[in-house]
Amino acid sequence: MIIDRDSNPKDTVYYISACIMEIISLNKYNVEGLYEALKERYNDSLEYIVYLLSLDFLFLIDKISISKEGFLKCS
Repeated sequence: MIIDRDSNPKDTVYYISACIMEIISLNKYNVEGLYEALKERYNDSLEYIVYLLSLDFLFLIDKISISKEGFLKCS
């Protein structure tokens, strides 16, 4: 689910997606580096599956893409 009433907001796809957008607007990250940065800055208990779902969500709505060098960037 994108928004789950029973979850802590910091554990939702919607919140993690917003955090991803903020972080990659500031610096270049590959997929693994971004995961570590998110855990360090926002949620040290972030589950990898929620992170991947958040990336999928952003790709589907065309908000992020991957550069030829393998870095995530805002579209």
